[in-house]
Amino acid sequence: MKPIIEIMHVSKRYGSLTVLEDVSLEIYPGEVVGLIGSNGAGKTTLLRILAGLVRPSSGNVRLGGQDLADDWGTLPVSLGVLFEPPGLLPNLTGLDNLLTLAAVRGQLRSNDVQAWMEKVGLDPRNRQRVGKYSQGMKKRLGIAQALMENPQILVFDEPTNGLDPEAINQFASWLREAQAGGAAIIVAGHDLTQIARVCERVWRVERGKLVPTTLEGVDPATESP
Repeated sequence: MKPIIEIMHVSKRYGSLTVLEDVSLEIYPGEVVGLIGSNGAGKTTLLRILAGLVRPSSGNVRLGGQDLADDWGTLPVSLGVLFEPPGLLPNLTGLDNLLTLAAVRGQLRSNDVQAWMEKVGLDPRNRQRVGKYSQGMKKRLGIAQALMENPQILVFDEPTNGLDPEAINQFASWLREAQAGGAAIIVAGHDLTQIARVCERVWRVERGKLVPTTLEGVDPATESP
């Protein structure tokens, strides 16, 4: 099996500040990989490079066998992303946010989008603007936005922030569904016990470098009874 994500000697510098230094990583279809690190460690920058939002200073990323450098900003494979905070349009309703995204690719019908809203615990008939949503509601909507088109690659930055325990349990089950469908998934966060619950391999991001982290002895967060 070939990796669907290939990160090859990627570095990112802003002036004299090095955020990422010579990062290399391969991720395969159906694999869930975790990134752990403090704020400013470089994990979000790495995810934004994967999403085509930031250009690396050196190195390259290959998704689905195609170099991003060939046409930066045009991703060669389907990608679902959730950053912190979620990238939502505050003046639209939750349903209109999802319909706007769905219209870009034309893969989903309106009833499919509504079904995803209901799946994440939101009412598609709610006409409240997203700017008035609670943090947890925004996060649920962002998760639906990332997952609803069954992408080949999923990128999550702090996905459980603002979620209650029940929603955290649900998120883990949604990831398992996506994994079973062959998606390659990257989850970044601060809490190793939460990451260990859903990830098979984990790296700690320290001073812009990836350090393999063992899960031996870690007690993953468990589902509520």
